[in-house]
Amino acid sequence: MTTVHHGGAPKLGLRHAITRDWYIFKVDLHLDGVVPGRQRRRILADLRDSIDTDVAVNKLPEVLAGLGKPRVVAASYAEGADQSRPLWSAGLLAAMIMLVIYWILLFTYSAGMLASAVQAGGEFNSHFFLVKVMAFNTGDGLGIGWSGAAALWFPIALAVLAFIPASRAWRVFRGKV
Repeated sequence: MTTVHHGGAPKLGLRHAITRDWYIFKVDLHLDGVVPGRQRRRILADLRDSIDTDVAVNKLPEVLAGLGKPRVVAASYAEGADQSRPLWSAGLLAAMIMLVIYWILLFTYSAGMLASAVQAGGEFNSHFFLVKVMAFNTGDGLGIGWSGAAALWFPIALAVLAFIPASRAWRVFRGKV
C-alpha cells in the first residue's frame, strides 16, 4: 500500500522494502565473486534507487519482472569484470552449515549419553571427535559437559575446512596477471 504524506513523494511500505531488498540480496549473491565490494555496493545502491523511482510509475512486481531474474541482472553488471574473485558469502555459508551439523551431532551424541546416564545412573565419560563428553545422573543432579581444548579448536577447524574450498580463498594470494 502506498500512502502520500504532506503532498511529497509516496512513502513505500514494509512489504515493498522486504520484496525489493530480497531481490537486491539475490543480485548481490550473484555479484559476490565477480565484482569488488565497493563497486558492488554502488551497483546495489543504484539498483535500489532505480527500483524505488520506477515504483512511482508501476507496481513493484511489474518493475522487478521488467528487470529480469537476479542472475541475469548481476551478469549484465559483471560483464568484463574479473571472474576469479573469492566467494566470501559462499564460504561463510559453508562454514555455518558445517558448524550447525557438528553441533547437532554433538548434542545428539550428548543427549544419548545423558539418556544412558538417566537409565543406569552414575557418570559416563566418552569422546566425540576428540572432545571429552561427560554425562551424569547422581543424587546431586543430572547433566552433560564437554571439556578439553578440542571442544574449541575442533569446530573451528571444521569451519575453516568448509570455508576455504567454498569461498575459493586461495585466490586472494594469487598474483595479478
